Amino acid sequence: APVTQTVGVNSKLPDGSHILMWDFDDISLEEVWMNLEDIQHQYSLPRIYILETKPGSNYIAYCFKRCTWRECVAIIASTPCVDWNFFKYGVYRGHFTLRVGPKNGRWPKLKTILPSPIPEDVKLEELQSWVKYETLPDNYNSKLIQIPKHGWE
Repeated sequence: APVTQTVGVNSKLPDGSHILMWDFDDISLEEVWMNLEDIQHQYSLPRIYILETKPGSNYIAYCFKRCTWRECVAIIASTPCVDWNFFKYGVYRGHFTLRVGPKNGRWPKLKTILPSPIPEDVKLEELQSWVKYETLPDNYNSKLIQIPKHGWE
């Protein structure tokens, strides 16, 4: 499969805590906004920054709230429409990762900030875990293999 290289930032902070990160694919900005606004109120979170990674359909979000790993996982798991692969691989690795570099020439673009009276308790400089990684390009279509059931149900 063809791959493209980019750069990402991890949720894990030097003290072992995490910031909140979300990834949403094939969804409208309005749905992302509503889902994150509900989570923000439910968990009394500070501002949430929503960025567009693919015009009109893919978004990521950050919240600079210091959380334990367990809290981070619980909050992201309770967010409707979060990308399952983002969640699954993050839990498996013990941290979440979001792209900050370009993919197919597109950089993440800030779309909106959900306001909050709750102060942020993590500074941008505390994000010290960065990674170069490979991802599939947008135009890659994998071919699915159909396996006959043969009575296995």
